[in-house]
Amino acid sequence: MHLNRRNFIQYSSAAFGGILLSPLLYSQVHGKHWVQSKLYWYQMPLRILQTVLREPDAADYDAKSVVAYMEKTGCNTLIVNGGGIVDFFQNPLPAANINSFMGKRDILREITSACHAAGFRVVARVDFRGVEEKVYKQFPDWFSVDHQQKPRQLTYTRPQLYSSCYIGYHRNEHAQQFIKYLISTYNIDGIWHNSVGVQGICYCKRCAESFQNATGEKIPMQDASAEKLDQYMVWKSQMADKHMETMKNTVKSFGEEKVYTAEVFSMFEAGSRVNSGIDLYMARDHFDFLVSVAFLTENSEDITYADLNYANSIIKFLKSMAPDKEAIILYGGNGTSHRYVMDPPIDLKVWLWQALAAGGRFWNCSFTGIHPGATYDQRTALHQTEAYQFVKANEKILSQHFSVANIGVYYSRATRQSYRNDSQEGDHFEAFIKGIETVLIEDHIPHDFIADDQISRERLSKYKVVILPNVKCLSDSEVSLLTEYVGNGGNLVATYETSLYNVDGTKRLDFALAEVFGCNFTGEKVNTRKDFYQVIADPSHPLVRPESSQTKLLINAGYTLICNAAPKAKKICTYNPVVHNQPPEKAWTNEWAVENPTVLENQFKKGKVIYFANQPDLITFEFAHPDVRNLLARSIRYLAGDSIQVETNAPESVHIGLTRSLQNSNEYIFSLVNTTSGPVRPLRNLLPVYQLQVRLNLGGGLISHKILRSQGDQTISLAGRKVEINVSKLEDFFCVHLVIGA
Repeated sequence: MHLNRRNFIQYSSAAFGGILLSPLLYSQVHGKHWVQSKLYWYQMPLRILQTVLREPDAADYDAKSVVAYMEKTGCNTLIVNGGGIVDFFQNPLPAANINSFMGKRDILREITSACHAAGFRVVARVDFRGVEEKVYKQFPDWFSVDHQQKPRQLTYTRPQLYSSCYIGYHRNEHAQQFIKYLISTYNIDGIWHNSVGVQGICYCKRCAESFQNATGEKIPMQDASAEKLDQYMVWKSQMADKHMETMKNTVKSFGEEKVYTAEVFSMFEAGSRVNSGIDLYMARDHFDFLVSVAFLTENSEDITYADLNYANSIIKFLKSMAPDKEAIILYGGNGTSHRYVMDPPIDLKVWLWQALAAGGRFWNCSFTGIHPGATYDQRTALHQTEAYQFVKANEKILSQHFSVANIGVYYSRATRQSYRNDSQEGDHFEAFIKGIETVLIEDHIPHDFIADDQISRERLSKYKVVILPNVKCLSDSEVSLLTEYVGNGGNLVATYETSLYNVDGTKRLDFALAEVFGCNFTGEKVNTRKDFYQVIADPSHPLVRPESSQTKLLINAGYTLICNAAPKAKKICTYNPVVHNQPPEKAWTNEWAVENPTVLENQFKKGKVIYFANQPDLITFEFAHPDVRNLLARSIRYLAGDSIQVETNAPESVHIGLTRSLQNSNEYIFSLVNTTSGPVRPLRNLLPVYQLQVRLNLGGGLISHKILRSQGDQTISLAGRKVEINVSKLEDFFCVHLVIGA
């Protein structure tokens, strides 16, 4: 098809999005019991170890010690270097680059034989991102070139590898031959396609011809217009999609039990206008299990620690998109920038339990060398043992679980893409979702995600409340479905610019959901980051009642849209113009304004909406002032009523997990993860918490239960229709398996 800007949007939201629903999700939202007749090994709980081998490791490689380590720590799958950049086998194929330290040995054969003898699976890591100069000189036509037809090189590698593109010979014909040889010769259990993404723009002959055929134009320069670059990215995404499909089919030609997978990065990473063209949506469709990079820190000079709940968040997101696939965090190595020393051990322990609580699994990539017990820093060599052995001991119970929730956080791919250019307001895509998640997690409210390409009448119907955290970009079809959802009795929490832009990023004159919100945008936006307040307009409203007897004002910050409320909408809080703080003698106003709402409630047919004209989610993420955090929490609870499945006295530092089995729909797992510690990161110690009480509303009586992990005494009983759990002491992780009757 001829690719222009509108095609780009249509392709992004339809081919990679659209209003689609997988057969599995379709059956779930209709309440049907879904059971897959046969589970392949990669659909069972995976406990993965990756040997991050360097060239010299081949000289003294000891396969027996690797197997012994795996047995000791509870692993069941090994990811091991196959080749591509450096080959760890005796490669007879063209473009071979056999590890010179290996001599006549064949490391891949040795470790595959040892692992299979011990009952472990082996997945070969292949890497076709680029090659060293000696290989490039043999086959220069296989690789990428810049607009001057000079070879493109990867500047972040040492040595700088010569880069390949999605449709070049190196990543395709050569890669297929390479993979076929590995699987047929070594009987490996699958392929790990490392560095599957290609950055930048390639101007090689194949790319030029393919782009010309698709668009009738030449490949644009890096400084081309946004429209031209968007057009290029449609084509590039198509090429990436086709490439992954080709690689998957190559692997699957040896049988469905052979696994194909690759890593994907952050759910919050907006990327630049020209990026790899691959995201989590594509991974869901191509990979047999879903792996997301989840290091505690980034690979950068400036070290910052990720939110402790991110491991849980990414598992929930992946499970929301594909409940039947194993969702795995690839962790370790301080973001690889300081890969020779340990990760902070307490944070790492919490990281693993957080992933497990959402139904996730683990991929240990936390070391450099033959195995963690044979490297320079062995202080955390056994760090994963507790979590891995826990999964091993409870494999059957833990299998095929996904999050239980009737609160859905809407995830908009189009909104994420709108952040490819720096925001004029200085905000970031992830801030809004992370702010909402902070409130949900600290308030112990079970939730999951709704990927925008899976929205449907049936999918929405399973949620009591849908949250739209500044979902700026919505298509007309999404607007229609959300409007129908609220009209039929659903409830909505929406913030700031939600629905103010079309899916292609063009701005609307007013909210597409204006009638649902109960207000209209005037076109005026105000920077309210300093010296602004919200006036409590309705002191009796449940959202503000706890404070209204003591204050007339709440903080306002971030940016605020000036809106006019519909006649029947309830103005809860209103915008007040700036009140400068200096000099204090002049810091006053004649009258507090009550005209333009910052928070309002609207009844739309059978459903209710709480709309925020400002940014409570971003403010919660940035500095978490109690005023806006409380407004968000109360909004969700107000709209959810008594439908929230969990009641607990646990402090905010104790996070919950609630999952349900796909195979046996009356089986649940409830977890408590302790993050209580000092006020700084990384964590120094976990502080135990005591006398925790939980009530679960799972819609039926308790048939049986099994405590899977607990440090203190516990009791499990039925109080009316609710399961009551009492835990006397929580050190790190509590977990119970529940069987619920009708």
